[in-house]
Amino acid sequence: MKRTILLFLLMIGITSFGVYGQNSDSKTWISLNIGTHQYDGDFTNEIFKPEVYTDVSVGLGVHRYLNNTFDLNYEFNYGSLDTDNMDPGFRKLFLSNNLMIDFNLANDIIFKKDAFVRPFIGAGYGVSYFFGKNNSISDELYQEIPIQAGFEFPVSEGAVLEIKSTYNRTLTDGLDGESNVDRKDHDDFVIHSIGLKFRLSGPKDSDKDGVKDKVDACPEIPGSAASNGCPDNDGDGIINSQDLCPDVAGTAENRGCADSDGDSIVDFEDACPNIAGSLEFQGCADKDGDKIPDGEDLCPEVRGTSATDGCPDDDGDGIKNSVDLCPAFAGTAEFGGCPDSDGDGIIDKQDDCPALKGIKPNKGCPEVNAEVKRKLDVIFQNLLFATNSANIDPTSLDDLDELVKIMSEDDDLRLSIEGHTDNRGNNDYNLELSRLRAEAVKQHLVNGGISASRIKAVGYGETRPLTTNDTANGRLKNRRVELNISYK
Repeated sequence: MKRTILLFLLMIGITSFGVYGQNSDSKTWISLNIGTHQYDGDFTNEIFKPEVYTDVSVGLGVHRYLNNTFDLNYEFNYGSLDTDNMDPGFRKLFLSNNLMIDFNLANDIIFKKDAFVRPFIGAGYGVSYFFGKNNSISDELYQEIPIQAGFEFPVSEGAVLEIKSTYNRTLTDGLDGESNVDRKDHDDFVIHSIGLKFRLSGPKDSDKDGVKDKVDACPEIPGSAASNGCPDNDGDGIINSQDLCPDVAGTAENRGCADSDGDSIVDFEDACPNIAGSLEFQGCADKDGDKIPDGEDLCPEVRGTSATDGCPDDDGDGIKNSVDLCPAFAGTAEFGGCPDSDGDGIIDKQDDCPALKGIKPNKGCPEVNAEVKRKLDVIFQNLLFATNSANIDPTSLDDLDELVKIMSEDDDLRLSIEGHTDNRGNNDYNLELSRLRAEAVKQHLVNGGISASRIKAVGYGETRPLTTNDTANGRLKNRRVELNISYK
């Protein structure tokens, strides 16, 4: 028995191919089964008392698909029918042959055709030959009406596991050699079996690609079901004959070719296949829109010019911003991109007088004429005010008029007026007095026609003494209005 079961399981593995169950493409199937059978007759009723290891039967079936609902089946079974543990009893060997019509409940009406469990029922006509074992019982051929019910379970694409019970109602009461015990005038037997049903033949597949010829668009060339039997080397759903790039997966929009960056330019025509770009630059990108493709643009995120390799040059001096020390002002390479407007060799941002040629000691400003300095010293020494007042002493007015003349003769000159006091008196008072004196000098110059924008007046009070305030002479020196003339 164990060897029989092992052989049966081996056959399941060997025959796992094809399609699930009988259908219009796989009409003929065969089956092998093992089972147990019980007797019901004059001696006893053993239908619900199986002796599995002694009542063993084996069978063979041939099955033919008719339509989704009906199958025609021939089944042959061999076994030994007897009364178990009964004396007197009987034992006969039998060969059972049944031809039946099965009704499939998994017919896409009651249950789905591809359901995991597929129930069926059937009935038909059969003959069984009983022989041997009991010599007291004649070997005879008996007619029977088989009725069966069972289930099918798909095992693989080519195998179906079948479990069923077949009740064989014989048309005789002489099967067990006794006809006087049971008055129902017939002896019956039941076979419970489990078996494997597998495909005997299938649809024609000339190129052996698993797609039957009648639905294979390329029956002579191996392909796949997904592409109706035609080859699709790159698996992109576009068959080779219609694919411009049969070995590289693509899209129908691109005639089967790839467009990795999605810029509508197929990879084999795209100079930058992994970066979305435009046709203008053969598929390459120009992120900053400066008409210089990113691969040639040293500054691909910022608009630039071809003269500076795609980098910005805000002042247009041909020097890119990243190395231009003065990116907002046009300059020269000599000065790192900075301008030197007056040509004195000092760049404008370090030149206090960028419009006037000057010298480095004066931070780019011209040297004030020595005569002008001398005159300014005289004016400073003669500049007097009324005591505790911002009123200019009349004796100083001529000197201030000379200062007006100096400023008028050179429009580039600038004057700084600083008022100072000693430390006597209130701090706030001293600060205000020093400011008013500086403003008085400025106003005299403005009245003389000098632009106020050329003059700076500020008061520092007692905060910037020249010397000590502890002596009368020191306090005198600290009470002053300083005049500083320059080209700044």
